[in-house]
Amino acid sequence: MHPLVAIGLVFLAAVAWTVTILTMLIVLVKARRRRPADVGRAVLSVEIQSSDEKAA
Repeated sequence: MHPLVAIGLVFLAAVAWTVTILTMLIVLVKARRRRPADVGRAVLSVEIQSSDEKAA
């Protein structure tokens, strides 16, 4: 393999990892900024759904 090709592949891999980590950080920040009321509603809807499934 030509050395420039190897360097290019390393560079592309570094860019891919950077994009992946930034995406994960953005998702984490958005999840933490969600209002507690929204989280409570999500938990409540799951509990209601599971109780309805038990009744059926």
